[in-house]
Amino acid sequence: MGWSSRPTALVAAALLLFAGAAGAQQPAPATAQTLDETARLIHVQADIDKLRSYGLNGKPQIRWQILWLHQHIYERIMAASLQVDATVAQIDNEIVRANEVRGYLADRRDRMVNRANLLGVVIGGGLGATSSGLQLSSSLTKPAAGIGIGAGALSAAFGVAGIHAQRGENSRFDFNSNMLAELFERPALPDSHYPATIATFLNEVALNSTDSLTRKQQLLQTWVQVKRIDSLNSTDKIDRVTSQPSEARKLTIDDFEDRAAMLQDVRAKISFLKRDLGTLLASLPAVPDGIEDDWKDTPQ
Repeated sequence: MGWSSRPTALVAAALLLFAGAAGAQQPAPATAQTLDETARLIHVQADIDKLRSYGLNGKPQIRWQILWLHQHIYERIMAASLQVDATVAQIDNEIVRANEVRGYLADRRDRMVNRANLLGVVIGGGLGATSSGLQLSSSLTKPAAGIGIGAGALSAAFGVAGIHAQRGENSRFDFNSNMLAELFERPALPDSHYPATIATFLNEVALNSTDSLTRKQQLLQTWVQVKRIDSLNSTDKIDRVTSQPSEARKLTIDDFEDRAAMLQDVRAKISFLKRDLGTLLASLPAVPDGIEDDWKDTPQ
């Protein structure tokens, strides 16, 4: 390897720090399969195999190749980690917006229900008291009965209005994000596509899975079980939780709540990739001793 291809002094020093820390931690044998799976996912399996084959080789040129491999693997791990962070950030923004609209609609619904209940109590109670007062006079029995019937009817009407208001209002979701779309094979907005690494991660079976379902299939199955959607054939419901502003769909309070909850499930599932990337980084062999001297001797 020529001198022009060697890492810069700054990069070399930084890599020595992280490589030493990573090499000090040895993964448990039970995680070996997970390490290989993660390495294959971010396309560094061949580099890691080559790195491990060098061992603690003392030749200067081999030591520089080891350092270069460390740098390349580290860059791929960091790139994948940043992709996870960016995807989670997009999901978080959609969750926050959905929760804001849901909260606004829920507050309006609660005010309407409380107002209907209060009016029912006040008007019904007032008219009921009036009816009772009129009954004190034998000549006003019929008017009293009429007022009593009216009080009961109005109380019932306000009760029905309160029940109807429990459904709440509908609203459009004017936010340019629909991160659930690809999971249901619906059209996704430009900012709502999953990077290839994350898409592959979701479409693979987890190593500790007992049902042979991919991570995506596990999510879909969970949503059916907890009734976020009735079934995978619930076209109307799926269209609402994957909607985009251009469709001008009206979503209910329940739709916003289900959308946010499902996005949180996706976020949690994707976050496991960060754990695997950290474990992979910690498993890299340490840079052999003496590389500092090789770097000092490198012509500046």
